Amino acid sequence: MRIFGRILYALFAVGLFLLAFTYSRDIMMTKYIEDVFGNSLTDENSEYPKYYYFYTSIPDYHNVNPIIEIDSNGYEIMGYEVLQADINNDNELNVETFLYIIVYSDTIQLTNVEYLQFENTTNGNTLDINLSRFKTLNVLNGVNERGYVYLEKDLFLDEDFNKISLIDNSDNILVNENVDIEETDFIIKTFIENYYLENGDLPNIDDLSGLSDNDVFPNKPHVATEYAYIFNIAMAVYFVVIIIMTYMIYFKKKKKRY
Repeated sequence: MRIFGRILYALFAVGLFLLAFTYSRDIMMTKYIEDVFGNSLTDENSEYPKYYYFYTSIPDYHNVNPIIEIDSNGYEIMGYEVLQADINNDNELNVETFLYIIVYSDTIQLTNVEYLQFENTTNGNTLDINLSRFKTLNVLNGVNERGYVYLEKDLFLDEDFNKISLIDNSDNILVNENVDIEETDFIIKTFIENYYLENGDLPNIDDLSGLSDNDVFPNKPHVATEYAYIFNIAMAVYFVVIIIMTYMIYFKKKKKRY
């Protein structure tokens, strides 16, 4: 029985650690994003473009000009081209192009928003894209069947989709707008392949003369180091609580009654 109790206590300690760790990290990131954009991710007074934190942090390259840009009924739906690139052991370049989708509203809670639907109104074919909340923010990302934000571009090019709908969990259509996605909208691959043919390597932040003219850039990981104090406080509180609890449960001797 004593061993079982210790196992339960260890599980409790691990669970409490994970809670403190993830919650403090979420608070750090939320505060960072709020300080970058202000109260709204579309704050016109911010020095950063809309959704700068999101699409710029996705490896490995991005185009700052959205392929999808819809503002309707209080909702914004944005789609950005992103590309992953690597050179394998045979010195061959591998590239994969994706569409990174954001759904946002600065006036409406997105709690009940369920998915996006792309439709070819000529033949009735549709494509449903599930949406997942980004941490604690009122932001949703389009995700694939594995829950990742990398949506293969061919999903949107296999059909001539001309309508996009935002749908809630009661199948109500919140947004229904025209959309037009063409192969020529995806431009990063050509730049990366040409650079590789000329230089035998991938471009970085110092090699952007040809890319930046077309608003193509390497990803920019955002590190909120100035908010590390939040994480440090959370961890300090956790260890203090655990030390006190451990002492009270296992080390403090009960006073004898006479």
